[in-house]
Amino acid sequence: MAFIRRVRTASGATAVQIAAYRAGRQEIVKHVGSAHTDAELGVLMERARELLGDPAQGVLDLGVEPTPRVLPLAAAPGGQGVLPAMPAPPARRSAAARDRGGRVLATGSRLLYDALLGVATALGFTAATDEVFCDLVIARIVEPTSLLDAGRVLTDLGRRPASYPTMNRTLRKAVKGDYRDRVAAACFAHASTVGDLTLCLYDVTTLYFEAEHEDDLRKVGYSKERRVDPQVVVGLLVDRQGFPLEIGC
Repeated sequence: MAFIRRVRTASGATAVQIAAYRAGRQEIVKHVGSAHTDAELGVLMERARELLGDPAQGVLDLGVEPTPRVLPLAAAPGGQGVLPAMPAPPARRSAAARDRGGRVLATGSRLLYDALLGVATALGFTAATDEVFCDLVIARIVEPTSLLDAGRVLTDLGRRPASYPTMNRTLRKAVKGDYRDRVAAACFAHASTVGDLTLCLYDVTTLYFEAEHEDDLRKVGYSKERRVDPQVVVGLLVDRQGFPLEIGC
């Protein structure tokens, strides 16, 4: 009897194969392909199911007997009585028809998004900012990328992203609305309740930009990397347990 098996390869991919037991040993009948993502794995699994269920494969190829299509029985002809004849109950589908696997239409790490959103809500960040800003922060935590690519990350998380112009307006709104001060106030409120403020630690570092010219924020100065690119100085204040309280730039 042929069956589908998944094997982890040396490269980290997942190989999907159709195998069968012959003389007490597994023999590979057909190698369907190798998957590197959950979406690719779903497509290959569906392809393998189609190969197992395809009558055109024949007995010599996979050793699988084709399953005949099950149709409901036709109702018996009714008589000429006063009441119309009751229709025959529909035939129950076979177990093979019920257990056939479905197609993978999309995948999403919604559990990861919900977990991060739950943390942000518990810390009071969602009340201090807005929905689109929280989506951008979560996307940045999961995969640091450009604003133009943030929509793809949110889609992978099972979230319907806002449009690119809306994301741009949200960043300008975050600056004008002092979102950083609001988030810092929420952090301090949380640390005052469950943290330890008996000792606070502060550290600074520099971040350089591969830009040719200075502007109002990025200036050329002393660089620990010994670079001459414009840079900024950022500082972070944390409590005894390392929970952030304030960030400066």
